Amino acid sequence: MKLTVTEIHIKDKKAREYAKAKFTKLTRYYPKIENIEARLVGQYLKDKNKDFICELKITIPGHDLEIKDSELTITAAIDKAEERAKRVLTKQKEKAITKKHHEGLAAKIRSKLPF
Repeated sequence: MKLTVTEIHIKDKKAREYAKAKFTKLTRYYPKIENIEARLVGQYLKDKNKDFICELKITIPGHDLEIKDSELTITAAIDKAEERAKRVLTKQKEKAITKKHHEGLAAKIRSKLPF
């Protein structure tokens, strides 16, 4: 897995390390992650109530997942994006398992048919 963290308008280097620590744990939920690109953006001008944005682009086989969250602090934005990424990756993994399960059942039924 390749992890890239980019900071825009953020001078705190601890945010980069915090994001790396959080996002490397996402392989627990979907082990076949190919690439994670994280953008940490400060001073979100469109919404005055939300100052920081965390954008994730996760590449898995066959899909590109994009997650964007904004909060008052950068650590809260990272945490919120990580929680959403966990849910999305778990859902993708369950879909893949279910699809393989259905294919296996269909093959088993076809093998028992007389023709």
